[in-house]
Amino acid sequence: MDQQEIDKIRQQHLAGQWPKFLESVAIDGLRGWRGQSIRFGFPVTAIVGENGTGKSTFLKATACAYENETEKRTYYPSSFFIDTYWDSITGVTLSYTTRQGNQVNSFSIKKPTKRWGFPEKRFKRHVFIFDISRTLPLDASAGYAKIARVAASEISTDEILPEYREHLSYILGRDYTMARFTVSDADQKREIGLLTREFGEISQFHQGAGEDTTLDLIRSLQAIPETSLLIIDEVEASLHPRAQRRLVRFLLWLSRHKRIQIILSTHSPYVLEELPQEARIMLLPGPSGTNVVYGATPEFSLSRLDENVHPELHVFVEDRESEVFLREILASTSDSAELLPRLSIVPVGPSNVVQIMGDLAQKSKLPYKSIAVLDGDVADGRNCLKLPGNEAPEKVVFKDLKTLGWPDLPARFGVGAGTLLTHLEDSMLEPKHHKWTSMVGDRVIKSATSVWEILVNQWCKSCLQDNIREELLRGIKEALL
Repeated sequence: MDQQEIDKIRQQHLAGQWPKFLESVAIDGLRGWRGQSIRFGFPVTAIVGENGTGKSTFLKATACAYENETEKRTYYPSSFFIDTYWDSITGVTLSYTTRQGNQVNSFSIKKPTKRWGFPEKRFKRHVFIFDISRTLPLDASAGYAKIARVAASEISTDEILPEYREHLSYILGRDYTMARFTVSDADQKREIGLLTREFGEISQFHQGAGEDTTLDLIRSLQAIPETSLLIIDEVEASLHPRAQRRLVRFLLWLSRHKRIQIILSTHSPYVLEELPQEARIMLLPGPSGTNVVYGATPEFSLSRLDENVHPELHVFVEDRESEVFLREILASTSDSAELLPRLSIVPVGPSNVVQIMGDLAQKSKLPYKSIAVLDGDVADGRNCLKLPGNEAPEKVVFKDLKTLGWPDLPARFGVGAGTLLTHLEDSMLEPKHHKWTSMVGDRVIKSATSVWEILVNQWCKSCLQDNIREELLRGIKEALL
């Protein structure tokens, strides 16, 4: 993740430096959407979810939010959501909130029966949508096979700007000395992309799928007007993990430099890992429709909770540290340990995400039994259980063990008492408690995870009170019923 670039974008966005911004989109009555709304809090946003959760439907609806600056390029829902012999599109409402400078406009596009109804006025904006069809190989596209066979000369050529060619080289990890598009004498309406590498020039007829797709995309994005809305379906298509990461970094740079808003869909953890928490939006299917979850971890966003393992209860926690803490508490007695094979403890992200999952579980909006467990330092814990203490798990464990004189830890770590206690107490001087275990691990030659597991296990033996364990156990047993 390019944290410096993300911080710049975050600060500039909060300062109102994106003069055109789509604030929210809601869909009702269309392909499983029942009035759910998605809000955008960052200029580059990724929508993630399993196939069939409504990502493509949402992107298409999003493209209809504006009248295009170029009238012929305006997108209409009638183009995306057509009536067929099998499908009747009625009773649909698409609702939007858009901001243009200081002016905010909320409106709806509706199709109660046969016709779509539009508001008298919508803001204008350049809108570009790239769907998965962009990955179709050139020689499979209509009209291009003839060019490959009969072209005898070039009529014109258009080079990619050097700055964007350098971005193309960086994304794909190859040194392109030239990137251009040409028109041949075989067909003046169809362009062919060419890339020059160390062995010579190669056309899109013979480029790899990732080269072909990315060359087309870069060519389009170098010309995209400032303040546009850019929508890309399955942004990772045809790209290996490193190229996916680099493409997202390029899109962040592009968004900041041209003040454009970018909305992506993805199935890739590598894409999500390059974006901040507020830029990740998960669509989670449930018995009463799609649920919208903001800020979930990449791991949870892309996990298939019903694949292979079929636990009786999903337990949502903040992070790996919380997962280990809860697991060790339950493993500390034979009675509670018997529950572990029936549970899947899933780290989902910060406390607000755990809270959302707890609310969804309480309202039976998830397709499986579930419960949420917050860290002890979270003040508002409605619909959630809580881990022991009133502080973050690391602070609870370190402070309690220190009060008892770090019992049995020298033997468990295989380190002299004086040396180990110095390392443990020195780490607690670090203001960021999430670093404590890694600081100790660096000194005793163990991983941060191993350090945490030893400390939590010892805390359960020396510090855990029976009533605290029983309270957690009771809440989990009730959720299993």
